[in-house]
Amino acid sequence: MTSLPVKTIKLSTVIALMTFEFLLVACLSSIALTQSQIACANLLKSRDALMDQRRFLTAEVDRLNLQMVALKKNIELVNGYLRDNDRAVTDVDNALRRTQ
Repeated sequence: MTSLPVKTIKLSTVIALMTFEFLLVACLSSIALTQSQIACANLLKSRDALMDQRRFLTAEVDRLNLQMVALKKNIELVNGYLRDNDRAVTDVDNALRRTQ
């Protein structure tokens, strides 16, 4: 029975490999963190744009509500003119009937 030769690794080689592995993990973590930061920055930009859009839409609703109030006043005014007109027509119709 022959024994297989045992390979030994120098301690300095093990330390060098462990250092390399640590640096590799640190780099990959840094890349992942950077990607996360980019994603977070993009999400913040999207949120800011949505908030700007919301402010615009809210202002537009307020503007349209003011227009509606003004239009309702105009409608009430025109309806008043129509009532006056209807009364005048009725008065003229009554006067015509009396003259016959």
